[in-house]
Amino acid sequence: MPIGKKELMAKAKGFILSIEKMDSKQRAATPRGEFGEDYNSLNSLVGKLFPDLEPVLPPRVSIERDSSFPFTESPYDEIRTYCEQIYQILAEQGG
Repeated sequence: MPIGKKELMAKAKGFILSIEKMDSKQRAATPRGEFGEDYNSLNSLVGKLFPDLEPVLPPRVSIERDSSFPFTESPYDEIRTYCEQIYQILAEQGG
C-alpha cells in the first residue's frame, strides 16, 4: 500500500494525541533523538510527496548528538505544534 495523505495525517495525529496525554512538565521536556528523527521523517515525507507544500511546512527539529543520549533541541510542545500544522496543511489538500 503506497503512503498517501491519509497515512501522513494519521502519523501526525498520532504525535499530537500522544503528546496531549502528557502533563505540562512532560510536554516541556525535550524528547530523545529517536522521537525527533521520527518527526523529521514525517516532515520530510510530506515534503517529498507534496513538494508544493515545502514552503509552508514547519521546520525540522535539531538533534543534539554530543551526549551519550541524543535528544532534540525542541520540547514536545513545540513538536506537537509542528505536527498540528502538518495535519491542518494536509487536511486542506484535495484527494
